[in-house]
Amino acid sequence: MPPSARNRTTQGELVVHDQRVSWIRDGVLRGRPIYILAHGAGAPYTSPFMQAVAHGLVQREVCVLRFHFPYMERARRDRRRYPPDRPASLVETCRAVVDLATAWLPRAKRSRPPLVVGGKSMGGRMMSMLLAADAAPAVAGAVYLGYPLHAPGRTDKLRKEHLQSIAVPQLFVSGTRDSLARLELLRPIVGALSRAELHVVEGGDHSLSVERKNPLAGSEKWLDAVARFCSTVAAAA
Repeated sequence: MPPSARNRTTQGELVVHDQRVSWIRDGVLRGRPIYILAHGAGAPYTSPFMQAVAHGLVQREVCVLRFHFPYMERARRDRRRYPPDRPASLVETCRAVVDLATAWLPRAKRSRPPLVVGGKSMGGRMMSMLLAADAAPAVAGAVYLGYPLHAPGRTDKLRKEHLQSIAVPQLFVSGTRDSLARLELLRPIVGALSRAELHVVEGGDHSLSVERKNPLAGSEKWLDAVARFCSTVAAAA
């Protein structure tokens, strides 16, 4: 396939709770898994990290759909910062985006399409809550990039209970220096889950960065792992 076709970009808007939110899809749909990549609490889908993940996965034959939560759309419009919406609103936005992606697919694939959901930090957690509520039966798997297992220094309160209710395969990509997911806590939790695996980024922080001056250094290995996971679960769907 010519690079221009593989890197094709489509943009649009979606209405969630009477609010318009924007989305962008990188890569072509034909026969490829779609990874719905939700942003973290503090940065939009246009952040360097989000763009690098999308473009890296497109080069690995995965179509990537990014979107804004309503509070981030307002922040971009008003050029100021807003706190995240309530979890229920965030999860409802995730549901709407999953429905959007499902509608793109041939009717024969809509009952079990090659959709993988997840995202960076908070975005991944919201997608996991959607899956735990059994509100996205068409999803084939989940990938979390820096799952926020706990708040900084609050290892007494772990965000783990709902993960047991998720039926699809899950991939956790986490750095050894992640202050929001101490590895000695995350590893046994993932190990106790059905159909879950952990990819450890040695020296990686919460953004999976191993070098301060080059935040995307070393991303090739974990992008390979994500692409491989997406392709595997999509093929099994």
